[in-house]
Amino acid sequence: MTLQNTKQLKIISSWLYVGLILVILMVVIGGVTRVTNSGLSMVDWRFISDMKPPLNESEWVNIFERYKQFPEYQKINNSMELTDFKRIFFWEYTHRLLGRIIGLIFIIPFLFFLAKRWLKNNLKKRLLKLLILGSLQGFLGWFMVKSGLIDTPKVSHFRLAMHLGVAYLIIGYIYWIILNISKQQKICNSTINHLLKLFVYILTIQIIYGAFVAGTDAGFLKSSHEINTIYGYFNPDNMRDFNLLSNPYNIQFIHRTLGWFIAIFGILIFIKTKKTKYQKTGSVIFFLIILQVTLGVISILYSMPNTIRILHQFIPIIILLLSLNIIYLSSQNSQ
Repeated sequence: MTLQNTKQLKIISSWLYVGLILVILMVVIGGVTRVTNSGLSMVDWRFISDMKPPLNESEWVNIFERYKQFPEYQKINNSMELTDFKRIFFWEYTHRLLGRIIGLIFIIPFLFFLAKRWLKNNLKKRLLKLLILGSLQGFLGWFMVKSGLIDTPKVSHFRLAMHLGVAYLIIGYIYWIILNISKQQKICNSTINHLLKLFVYILTIQIIYGAFVAGTDAGFLKSSHEINTIYGYFNPDNMRDFNLLSNPYNIQFIHRTLGWFIAIFGILIFIKTKKTKYQKTGSVIFFLIILQVTLGVISILYSMPNTIRILHQFIPIIILLLSLNIIYLSSQNSQ
């Protein structure tokens, strides 16, 4: 590799790190939008004009009147004043604006690198796939919001899961590209590699069920006084059917159970990475898993403040990135 190519790859890697941080920020703001019930405050979807915020009282009134025509205002927020509307509008507007900024930050430098012929075939293909994923994510954002603007003022938990899942996929894929560019020295360890791959698969399912929990409000179930006891955990009366995708009792049960499986994996990762090159990373993963499980248990027993709920969504991102780091470094050079 020439010195020039090394400089080019450093620039590309820095660009991708900026994009990675912004996508993570996008997920965090999406979480804030979710917990503040702000996601349906912008009832129209316009690619360009959405970037312009209301600049005077007249524009605010017009947007608020438009919001009043949709189910969320009519069935839930019919006593809302303009001042309150401005608060929820802020988060959805910020979320959409950041999404458009991220798109520009990825597309413009990509075209520059392409014109300069800095991108080899493999890297070019990966970045094109990344842009396709970004476009898909934009569509899924619209697709998700649309589901809450028709009759029921609540987005589909399936669409929410798709939107969140693709966000995590984009985060993981950006970081994987960065790892490949970095050319870090690998030390093959098939045992650790296979363990972390299996862990990431289970973590992915857990993230999807976390979205199901959020979308169905399964984390707030209080209809059975025993639901938070050991007996209530397995009480078949709470699990009224075998619908594992829509019954909130079943969704909560699966999410809780997967949480304990992930805790076991955390212990295994801690043990297997001990006295290896991956010991520090494995220890951090273990600590974050224990913290995440603890927050999950607290969230079931008590109503958590929004900051804790957002942290509960943020921690899996770091766990995913650290896991991918170990997977990459423990893989064979041909991977």
